[in-house]
Amino acid sequence: MKVFVDSGAWIALIYEDDANHTRAEAYYRSRLSQKARFLTSNYVLAETYTWLRYRVSHRRALQFHRMVSAAEQQGLLRILWVDRAVAEEAWRIFERYDDQVFSIADCTSFVLARRADEVFAFDDDFRIMRFPVRP
Repeated sequence: MKVFVDSGAWIALIYEDDANHTRAEAYYRSRLSQKARFLTSNYVLAETYTWLRYRVSHRRALQFHRMVSAAEQQGLLRILWVDRAVAEEAWRIFERYDDQVFSIADCTSFVLARRADEVFAFDDDFRIMRFPVRP
């Protein structure tokens, strides 16, 4: 099973004061025990690092970066990079959904999340786009 991880899920997982922290930990551990492969993107990670840096601390952003690097080295996480083709498809989505408040980063995630079986997220954006969202 492949699980695409959005920034809100990463934040809930690493930031103990997040309202979804307990749910995020339980879901993450459950999928780990099922040998799931986690996917995320460089844009999602940039959003997460920035959020942690400004709302928590520089140290916490670095801790998260080390956690991501270790997970990638262990084969638990694959970072998908936004290239020109992904960016162009993301802009098509952005143009099409003018009634939504999707960011361009969200739209790149929609393109990349097609490679996953489900999405680990806490906002409604992926649901609006009809992805199977957990937890």
